[in-house]
Amino acid sequence: MGEVGRVISWRYHVVSLVAVVLAFGLGILAGTSVLDDRFVRELERNNRQTRQERDAAEAVANLYERFAVGLQPTLRDGVLVGEEAVVVTLEGVDGPVQRAVDELTAGGVDVLATLELTRSLAEPEIEENAAALESVLGVPGSDPEALRDEVADALAVRLAVGSLSEEDDVLGELLAEGLVTADRDLEPEALLGIGGDGQLVVIAGGGSPPDGFPEPDTLLVPLTERLIRLDVTTAGVGPTEDDYGFVAAIRDANGIPDCSMVIVDDIDLVIGGIALVMALDRFLNDADPEVRPGGDYGIGGDSIVPGADEPPESCRR
Repeated sequence: MGEVGRVISWRYHVVSLVAVVLAFGLGILAGTSVLDDRFVRELERNNRQTRQERDAAEAVANLYERFAVGLQPTLRDGVLVGEEAVVVTLEGVDGPVQRAVDELTAGGVDVLATLELTRSLAEPEIEENAAALESVLGVPGSDPEALRDEVADALAVRLAVGSLSEEDDVLGELLAEGLVTADRDLEPEALLGIGGDGQLVVIAGGGSPPDGFPEPDTLLVPLTERLIRLDVTTAGVGPTEDDYGFVAAIRDANGIPDCSMVIVDDIDLVIGGIALVMALDRFLNDADPEVRPGGDYGIGGDSIVPGADEPPESCRR
């Protein structure tokens, strides 16, 4: 099913593009008499054929989407009961977050909080941002690159090991300064419960950011790399249409070995939510010591869902 779904998706896009180009060409030819009628008729025939193929591909894609909906109760619902997760995103590219939360919740995960990192964290070149970060992190006089590294390190360690006290909690300070926001009021006890051994971290980002928006490599990718280095079960998700390119960036990152995390590039689709839950379950319960338990799933991944294809050789330890 995975290969068919991928072929259908790409075929649909290609056929649609061809149909548009042909229609544009016909529009031009309609106003000229340079070419003979036979050539025009051939173009019209090709245009009809491509539109028919597009419609057929869309119908099959819709069929597989309905098929995936029917599989949700078996492959997703309640699969991860007992697990806890924190969802992390960046202000301005937080479109996929609610989908990720919904899919995790349906899978039985207790989502403790959604943390939104503000643009200020990714833009320490701005003097006001730098001053706030230096104060929270205790690193006065740092240059912007060093501050970005400090932010990624501090957040990753906090999510990996948690915090023992309110007085020395970098996440609490970032929240108090408005550099990080949460989707709920985090009382001291709830805040101390965020982060620590065994919690999942799902980083979501994608969509169409405004001009001049910080690239994924400025904060989200370094944070992901450090979480993996600290052995945190980490997932990165994005939508099928993604001008921001977070998933593409973590796929290309040198500091993220293949299958060291879960990657899903179609979280906006039903099958993407299924893939996220199935992949996290596999990550947590796969006992094969020779293969890293993560995987790259979705339209542009190694397979649509776990088990649709064999893991690539690059996933071997």
